[in-house]
Amino acid sequence: MAPQKINVKERVSDGEIDLSMSDLQDVPVKEIAVFKKATSLDLSNNHLKTLPDNFTTLTHLTKLDLSKNQLTELPEEFGDLVKLKYLDLYQNKLEYLPLSFHKLKALRWLDLKDNPLVPAVAKVAGPCLDAKQCQTCARDVVSFFTQVQEQIANDLESRQKQRQKQLEVNQQKQMDNIKKNKKKEKTKQKRENGPVKENLPKSSNKKNKIVPPSAKNSEKSSSFIKLLLTLLILTVSILFVLTSVKYEHTRSIENSCVDLYYKAVDSLSPNMKVYATTVGSYVRFAHDKTGNLTLNVVNYAKNSEKFVNAYDTFSKYVMTMFHNVKEQYKKIVS
Repeated sequence: MAPQKINVKERVSDGEIDLSMSDLQDVPVKEIAVFKKATSLDLSNNHLKTLPDNFTTLTHLTKLDLSKNQLTELPEEFGDLVKLKYLDLYQNKLEYLPLSFHKLKALRWLDLKDNPLVPAVAKVAGPCLDAKQCQTCARDVVSFFTQVQEQIANDLESRQKQRQKQLEVNQQKQMDNIKKNKKKEKTKQKRENGPVKENLPKSSNKKNKIVPPSAKNSEKSSSFIKLLLTLLILTVSILFVLTSVKYEHTRSIENSCVDLYYKAVDSLSPNMKVYATTVGSYVRFAHDKTGNLTLNVVNYAKNSEKFVNAYDTFSKYVMTMFHNVKEQYKKIVS
């Protein structure tokens, strides 16, 4: 048989809400919260096994009696009831108290008798056989959980410092590895270019002046990179124009352009590879963002027969140009 609903208003008198011996299984928190001036709440001699999480919103309470219930735990944020001065938890089934008890700095009276508390908490709480011992219990329990909270905070801070230190060590290792790799790369390049010959023959004719091999290689590499970048820019431009409309017959062109682009990226030096990859991602992002808009514009314009003829002519021209660029690109890469 379900218990009858309690009319909290009828139980309010002289700043106290008396809900004791009401056969309660749940606490009517919303009804109690209405009476902000009632700072004392008596919930003793009921059938409460837990308290709802919103119970901790009753922050106006200074006296709370929960004795002779069946409570097995208290809400984790029970310590939010910071105005509590009197707390009676006599004869429940509590083994642990929440860590938030360290917030109850105003607590002056606490009874924890007849609870199966863990030894550490039971030792701090004491027997609570009289008012003086209950006062001592309140002070010692709050102090105990304050020390526990401080210890936890110190442990967390220590762990964070260790993690930060380890992170710095890892970053330093990465920097050292990067320096080693750069040094190896320079050594490798020197070996590939070969030693520079000394005592080069002098010539009075400036036009016949011998250019060191490294300078020739540098000029050749620079010229190749400029040509490659030009082709890449042209390829990207064609890709953007053709594939923005998202037609099925342009998807093969899009895939080919993407493949060619990233093959070219792989052939670049590490520094240029990072730059080219970044540029490619920006182009792809802009293409995806403007693709739908381009498609709408094209579809709107295609209602005109003149545009259809012009578009077909342009597509054939671009396809021919793309084929030529692709062939030139293959020759360069090979």
